[in-house]
Amino acid sequence: MPFQYILANLIAKAEHAVGSLFLDPTGETIDLACSELSPFQMKVLGAYLGIHLRQMERVLDAEGLGAPRCLTLHHQRLILHVVPLADGYALALVQRPPANLGRAQRLLENAADVMEREVLPRRAL
Repeated sequence: MPFQYILANLIAKAEHAVGSLFLDPTGETIDLACSELSPFQMKVLGAYLGIHLRQMERVLDAEGLGAPRCLTLHHQRLILHVVPLADGYALALVQRPPANLGRAQRLLENAADVMEREVLPRRAL
């Protein structure tokens, strides 16, 4: 599957990355790549990232502020990034601090562009 390459490439390029996730519109993990955390831990993180992203989308929409481009959550031991994709899908990156957040966001946005161009149109078929 093309998204497996995108996920693996994302964690290979992002410094201190421990995983990446491709999430469906309900927050369930379609696929993941991880280097430190277990697949179960990554799926739990993905589910909550999906919830937070949907909540942020509702809040911004209610206030007429548009759609979020990226949601980043900082924890003492993890940095979680999630970007929305077309049709409610999402792409997430999990890193350990310290991490270059600007580079991580650029890598994630580039991966999201590839995901929307190469993967999502095929899923609709």
